[in-house]
Amino acid sequence: MSFDTQILQFISAPGYRPMKQHELAHALHISSKGARAEFRHDLHALEDAGKIVRLRKNRWGLPDTGNQVVGTIRMMAKGGAIFIPDDSSESEIYINDRNTGVALPDDKVSIEIFHSEYAAIQRQRRGQTDLRAEGRVLQVIERSTEQTVGLLKHTPYYSYVVPDAPGFKHDVRIKDTQNIPENHKVLIKLDDWVDPFKPLTGSILEDLGDVSAPGVDVDSLLREAGIEEDFPQEVIDEANRLSGDVTPDKLKGRTDLRDAVTFTIDPETAKDYDDAVSIEPHPKGGWTLGVHIADVSTYVTPGSLIDKEAFRRGNSIYLVDRAVMMLPKELTTKVCSLNPENDHLSHTAEIHLSDEGEMLDFKTYPSVIHSKARLTYTQVQKFIEGKTDHGIPELIIQRLENLWPLVQKVRALRVANGSVEINTPEIEIKLNAQGKVEKMMPRSESKQAYGLVEDCMLLANRAVAEILIKSEKPAIYRVHAEPDEEQWAAMGMELQALGIPVLPQSRDDINQAARLATGTPVEYTANLAILRNFKRAEYSSTQIGHFGLAFDDYTHFTSPIRRYPDLLVHRMLKAVELGQSFPISGDRIEEIAHHCNETEKKADELEKKSTEKKRLDYYNDLLNTAQPKIFTGYIISIKGKGMIVELPDSLQRGMVTFASIKSDWLEANDDMTQVRTKGGKVKYTIGQELEVALAKVDTARGFIDFVLADQVSQPARRERKSRVQPDMKTGRPRERSKHRRRNRR
Repeated sequence: MSFDTQILQFISAPGYRPMKQHELAHALHISSKGARAEFRHDLHALEDAGKIVRLRKNRWGLPDTGNQVVGTIRMMAKGGAIFIPDDSSESEIYINDRNTGVALPDDKVSIEIFHSEYAAIQRQRRGQTDLRAEGRVLQVIERSTEQTVGLLKHTPYYSYVVPDAPGFKHDVRIKDTQNIPENHKVLIKLDDWVDPFKPLTGSILEDLGDVSAPGVDVDSLLREAGIEEDFPQEVIDEANRLSGDVTPDKLKGRTDLRDAVTFTIDPETAKDYDDAVSIEPHPKGGWTLGVHIADVSTYVTPGSLIDKEAFRRGNSIYLVDRAVMMLPKELTTKVCSLNPENDHLSHTAEIHLSDEGEMLDFKTYPSVIHSKARLTYTQVQKFIEGKTDHGIPELIIQRLENLWPLVQKVRALRVANGSVEINTPEIEIKLNAQGKVEKMMPRSESKQAYGLVEDCMLLANRAVAEILIKSEKPAIYRVHAEPDEEQWAAMGMELQALGIPVLPQSRDDINQAARLATGTPVEYTANLAILRNFKRAEYSSTQIGHFGLAFDDYTHFTSPIRRYPDLLVHRMLKAVELGQSFPISGDRIEEIAHHCNETEKKADELEKKSTEKKRLDYYNDLLNTAQPKIFTGYIISIKGKGMIVELPDSLQRGMVTFASIKSDWLEANDDMTQVRTKGGKVKYTIGQELEVALAKVDTARGFIDFVLADQVSQPARRERKSRVQPDMKTGRPRERSKHRRRNRR
């Protein structure tokens, strides 16, 4: 028996007044226990379909379609959610926990907008007369995922999984535990959930292992994101059939550069080398810089199994304890990698530079090289610093003696032309055999060596972009839009609060602000204020230039081993060199660009999460020590409830709540740049140095609370863990694992 038609007819009838569930059942003469269960099921099914809605005090009625909006729901840390409309012109809406219905994190939903009476009363008490809009989830249009990862728990009566996903506030009941022990991480499939008054259920798909086992924490992050670390066997088999031997047939149409002095520069831990450089005097004066990139496109052909898998992945992912590669290691470390003392196929960008570092001319062509040496950043940095224990062969030293001064001039010209130069700290984390943090420190060594390679790659990327533009054929580019009006305003407001008298409206203004901040106590916070008001660089089929680098034309060509757009650019470039048409439409290229933008975002998020997980575990262990430890940090932003403080040695962020400061009644100013007493006295401002101690480490929700050091009278106690991640989204600098990546711009 189905009651959905009766329910709709009754609620739609003229004169109907919203009723509670039991009142509706009575009005429809539904009395038996079985019929009431079916009635309740149909009632919630109609709600899930968006045909009826639950109103105030659990009364039921028809939805007000003129007051509905579609968008995505983002669950917040300590309760509630934020609704982000699909229409970017619409404002975000707060949703109370009681109004989220059966929505789960990041679901696409439709909501009804209303005004909360309770919120209005609270705002009136604070002297605010405007009403804050709130939302109520009416319907889940599309689930963000059907799977999730969590911690398995057993009770005498049932078993359940506590999901890892931030904002996932519902435990998942499990019927068949497959005899998996408690405290194992498991991947589960979620069942349909339409009734918020019934438990969410699911089934176990995979046992990931004991939560304390090394690597399980990062395994869980990958599985939660739907990332498979291992390649399908058929892809591996296809890779194994490829050979890196440079046979005569592979040399056809290539320039032979095997006698040229080429060399690679990479991190000590690198296992694949996708770029090499060379430098020689140019016959017409100046210098010939050669940037030689592994010719991956010769081996990974369109439509192959490897190509399809590489596109699906989009890019390699560099985590705190591992790298998840875009291509199988059979290709990345053997066939394609520019290993020293071996012949390898490459694609060369040959750039004519003046003695002053100006790019005079360029050309590209397929080539074959024989790298003479594999250098590390540490070796090159020692050379730059004038040390003699670098171990670099004399043949290469002669080239570096020419290359390093030239690259300094190239960089100086780039900055003079407006390229934004913001120095941000990077953190290096070293783990022990148990996967615990052994050492955590800012990465500062080899900075100039990194810059040397980066500027060589930037030149090659510019040259290739200009060739593609000139061809007037569809292509993919790396673009970076300038900040919008709101971002410029926010940047200026924060810089002014830091005492930097600049209201940026251009790249020159940004560089001026950075110069004024250099060497001052607010340098780091000023750089953050600039960076968090930048747009994100992306891939696009339309060339709009790169704001941050001040390049009119730019693309990614130099890393086809780890970025799919670079592989695509190699194919396009070959077509242009041969005078052929590239068989992909502009619309398809835009689809590829969009896909790779999404995979890049996911990679960045996973890298950040893996670093945060290890770092939080480290501070959680510190919290359990006998004596509280004092840290020096900086206020990097101010929120309604407190100040966000970052520790420069680890880039760990945490909040000092106003409530924890007993000496004063404090509140943030309207611009969220200062903290004032009730009498208006400024007590704290962004950029200010503070001494803090740990108060709380929530490893499940992923946040830390600090207290001011002078508030500590006894060892801070570890508080109970919970599961929801806090909403502390400020534009943080990218943190790097030991798998250093170059040229993300």
